This record gives sequence, C-alpha cells and structure tokens, in this order.
Amino acid sequence: MTISRTSYLLSAALLLASPAAADSADLYGNGSIKDVAYEAPLPVGPSWYVRIDGGYAVHDDPVMTEMGIYDLVDESIDDTWTLGGGIGRYFTPTIRGDITYDHRFEADASGTLLDHYANLNGVRNFGIESDVVLFNLYYDFNRGGRFSPYVGAGLGVTHNKTTTGTAESFCGCTGTIESGSDTDVAGALMAGFTTKLRGGQSVVEGSSKDGPMVIDSGRGLYLDVGYRFLYLGDVETGPIVTTTPIADDPTVESIMAHEFRIGLRYDFR
Repeated sequence: MTISRTSYLLSAALLLASPAAADSADLYGNGSIKDVAYEAPLPVGPSWYVRIDGGYAVHDDPVMTEMGIYDLVDESIDDTWTLGGGIGRYFTPTIRGDITYDHRFEADASGTLLDHYANLNGVRNFGIESDVVLFNLYYDFNRGGRFSPYVGAGLGVTHNKTTTGTAESFCGCTGTIESGSDTDVAGALMAGFTTKLRGGQSVVEGSSKDGPMVIDSGRGLYLDVGYRFLYLGDVETGPIVTTTPIADDPTVESIMAHEFRIGLRYDFR
C-alpha cells in the first residue's frame, strides 16, 4: 500500500511539472528561448546615387612638338583645380558604376624650342583646360560599414582646349599662339575610401516572428576621398603668327595628371 501510494504521488508530480516546464520554456507564450535571436541589421543597397567632387591636379611633364619635327625641351604643365559631378547605380552589393563630368580649369603650359633652323625659336607659353566625361566602375570593400575602401577604373572622352599664348624668340621677336582644341580618349584609375556622414535605419513591421525587423536601408550621405590617375590624350594649339602664320600648331602629347579628390555622394532608392 505504501509503495503504491508513493508511485501515485510521483506520477502526479511529473504530470504537473510537464506543463509548467513547457510554459517556462515558452517564455509566457512569446516563443522559446532558442527562438529568441538578436540579428544584426540587414543591408539593403539603394539602386542609385548622385555625386559632386572637387580636386587638385598635378601634371606629369608632357611631350611637346612643333611642326611635327621639332621637339621642345623644359616642357611643363602647372597644377590646376577640377570640379564635377555624376550619377551612378549599384549593380551588386560590391560593384557600382557611374557617369561623371569634370571641368579642369586652365593650367599654364610651357616649352622651349632650341632648334636654330626653326622660325622664332624660343619659349612657348599658353593655357590648357579640359572637359572630361568618364564611364566608371568601382569595387567597394566593406560596403555597409562606417569605413569603405574602393578601387575603380574609367574610360571616356575629353575635350582639351588651349588658350591664346605667346611664342618668345631669343632674338627678342614675339609671336602669338592662337587657341585650338581636340577631342581624345580619356582613361582613369582610382582608389580611395568612403565614410558615412548621415544615414539611418528602417524598421519593417511584421517582418519577423519575434517582432519588427531592423534593416539598414543604405540611404544617406557619404564623404568620398580618393586619388585618380587621369590620361587626357593630346591637344594642338592654333598656329604661331606674327603678321602671318610662321609655324604649324605646337602639340602637347600624352597629358597625364595625378588628382587628389574629395566629394559628397548621396544614395537613394
């Protein structure tokens, strides 16, 4: 009788304990402990962005020729400023592309013709400015993070223009270099980083069985700091004249620049 009564008491205790344990594991009907998850915000990339950029450009020494046969020496192009903008699109979480336009303000260029068989040998001075359109592709590292490095490449066209200049001869004579322009192929290589200045997160109701889901929408304002190597092709000036033309167009070949750029990029859907 004692053993049977003890068995009944143990059975009743087990039956009562089962629903209590289940209720405790269920956290009052709000899901089990193993179902509770604290997920990191999920990045959702925006489709489009716009950008504005400014920069400071340092030029490599170019090659300059005159009349196609005379090589100039002491060639140089001074530093200049650039300003531009563009519109772009995200293709994958790490790859984006944009179309950009930049105006490169006038930079002084000079070279010296030393050949004494040439007409009006001496120093040539004139200005060069450019309008550049590029189609660019970038690869972003750590996109969605506060700090995101990138690399990129671009290909496009440039319209190079020269301003009116002077041809100064060692004999004291002076001629005028008329303005000219050329359209050529342009190319670029870029590297830099972006950092988020302003942006928020979106809360989507009913997206999770455990409550609203937080999603990083990606929309926001970014600071872009970078370096760009830019190839700008060639440009010819107008002829050198005194009272009449005395020499064919001086030519600047293989214009190359190293640009240090800073800009703002705004992402939107």
